[in-house]
Amino acid sequence: PDASITLTSDPATTNQAVCINNAITPVIYAVSGGGTGAGVAGLPTGVTGSYSVGVFTISGNPSVSGTFNYTITTTGTCAQATATGTIIVNQNSTISLTSGAGTNNQTRCINTAITNITYSVGGGGTGAGVSGLPTGVTGSYSGGVFTISGIPTVSGTFNYIVTTTGPCVNVSATGTIKVNPDAVITLTSAAGTNNQNVCVNSAITGITYSITGGGTGAGVTGLPA
Repeated sequence: PDASITLTSDPATTNQAVCINNAITPVIYAVSGGGTGAGVAGLPTGVTGSYSVGVFTISGNPSVSGTFNYTITTTGTCAQATATGTIIVNQNSTISLTSGAGTNNQTRCINTAITNITYSVGGGGTGAGVSGLPTGVTGSYSGGVFTISGIPTVSGTFNYIVTTTGPCVNVSATGTIKVNPDAVITLTSAAGTNNQNVCVNSAITGITYSITGGGTGAGVTGLPA
């Protein structure tokens, strides 16, 4: 008789998608009629086919990504039969900083725009999201690029995490945006001490101010000798 080949594993196994370095679901065929064996072409590296006692099995862990259309062909003395299928191997996601070095860690004053921070999302990555940004700063994904931009409206130190999305292993990138508050100055001596009249060569009443917010010091102009 002519050779015949029949799928005996689940029908979905003939066309399956897996992540790189993950085992496929075995694809199993019964070889009968005049078939005495079978071989296969088109499998990804790491996936092989083997024949034993009328059964041909495709199994393994693909170590390369891509779309692989395979063909199984029986062996025997008469007409041979073939069976085909597809294994899609998806890559793990990747992320890399593409804006200037150091832009992922920057310091700005409140209500001042940050320098845009951009990341390239590659491999099997289909998008990305971010957490930990200050109010007024957001992240957006388009065409393989994730961009962080905006004007922070709150002060503080914000450690953000960008995480890729995709069907396989996803990865993260981190950075810090430090937002300094504006300086604040407040009279802390008695009310009216900032405006006083004294006689020449007589001491003034001490005038004191509290420096807070982003203020790191103070200077003065316009005082008498």
